[in-house]
Amino acid sequence: MLAPRLRDVLLVAALGAAAGPQPAQASGTPSLAGPAHCRFVAPQGWPARGVRWTGACRAGFAQGLGTLRAYNGGRVARAFYGRLQAGQSALGVIDQDDGFIAGRFEAGRVLDDGERNTLILAFGEASAAAWQMADGYRRAGNAASARFYENKAKQLSQQMD
Repeated sequence: MLAPRLRDVLLVAALGAAAGPQPAQASGTPSLAGPAHCRFVAPQGWPARGVRWTGACRAGFAQGLGTLRAYNGGRVARAFYGRLQAGQSALGVIDQDDGFIAGRFEAGRVLDDGERNTLILAFGEASAAAWQMADGYRRAGNAASARFYENKAKQLSQQMD
């Protein structure tokens, strides 16, 4: 699959924003996932189960640079590369089969601020998160996974060229 360019990213972001805000559950409070020591809110439309965070945790929540991965049938179906704040996606990129969704996030949804600089920052954070994953796999001795995430980091950093 060819890497989507800025035009494709903007289209996916615009379509996501056009759908309008929708609460994660009837009460309007997003559902928390993950282990008790490191809770997070999965991006909107992701499954309630099978999502894992790789990154730091603080005060019981996923925090900082890292990767959320949603699994389906043992394979990664979607990934968020970027920064979480108090368990919520803040800035980064969702990588899914039909392209990227990039930007600032609130309540699991991308915010459409129309700013190119937001996209540049989001892809920068995403690339840094993928490099972090590659480093972790390299230290663990898993060369194949380290190469995969190195290539993903390069792909993400090239989106704004």
